[in-house]
Amino acid sequence: MNHQINNTMRKITSIILFMFTALIMSAAPLFPPDTTFQYNNRKVVIMDNDDELNISVYHLNAQGDTVVTRKVYEGIFSEERSIERRYETGFEIFVSDIFKPKNKRCESRSQWSGFGIGFANLPEGFDFDGELASVLRLSRSRQYNLNLLEGSWRMGNSIFTGITGMGIQFNSMHLQRNKAIEVMDYHSVMTTTDAGNEYNKSRLHYTYLTFPLLIETSWNIGQRSFFFINAGIVAKVKTASSSKVWYDNENGEERKKKLPGDLNLRPVTFDLLAQAGINNVGFFVSYTPLSLFNEHRGPKANQATIGMHYYF
Repeated sequence: MNHQINNTMRKITSIILFMFTALIMSAAPLFPPDTTFQYNNRKVVIMDNDDELNISVYHLNAQGDTVVTRKVYEGIFSEERSIERRYETGFEIFVSDIFKPKNKRCESRSQWSGFGIGFANLPEGFDFDGELASVLRLSRSRQYNLNLLEGSWRMGNSIFTGITGMGIQFNSMHLQRNKAIEVMDYHSVMTTTDAGNEYNKSRLHYTYLTFPLLIETSWNIGQRSFFFINAGIVAKVKTASSSKVWYDNENGEERKKKLPGDLNLRPVTFDLLAQAGINNVGFFVSYTPLSLFNEHRGPKANQATIGMHYYF
């Protein structure tokens, strides 16, 4: 059965390639408005009626002196509509975009690989007055996304595309000058410096490998542009974390210090992600439902980020 299906697919592909070649060679109107091609047991009928193009594919069964035809595909393409019907299961028919009006030509688009930057916050749930959120320097707290690998697939004949891949997420959270995250008795706690001994800078940094599972759809908006929207979950595996402070020594020189200890960040977590944009530029919003730190090992803090992304 699979062998027959594969043979059928090859035959249909050969038909379309033949049609494609014929149209490319026809710089002048070499064919009449109604054209018929026949290849083995397949017949292709092309009818050009004003601004509407109709392409039909028939399966031919020879029975004695009589030839019985059965339609297996029909495509109707115009400026106002684009309709495709398949009447035979077991194989797919590819019809080149050359047959379709320019504003009906579709691509398999997906938006993941690229570079993004966003403003990040660490609320407790959705309480932006939580312990960590209240001491963040929001203007300097950032999330950087470098998405390196991407794979996508069309979900059947629907308008949706599935997306997966891999990336790296860098998070740099800047705290107020007198605050820092330190490890005490195997717990990550927020400490406060004495007046006059404030840090010049205090930063919490953590990095993840990211693995998305998204669903995307898009719409043509003219001028070879399209609007897209996608959403899903992004699994994250922690690769590094640190808490650092910058301070002036006795000679007035600035020094950097990495505070010791395991920060007790979750080794595996996930984000809820939504993205939307036009062509290769978009906005994203993400939220981490699980607390940043392991249960009972650090402050309660979820991450919320909003930013822009450029897609490769």
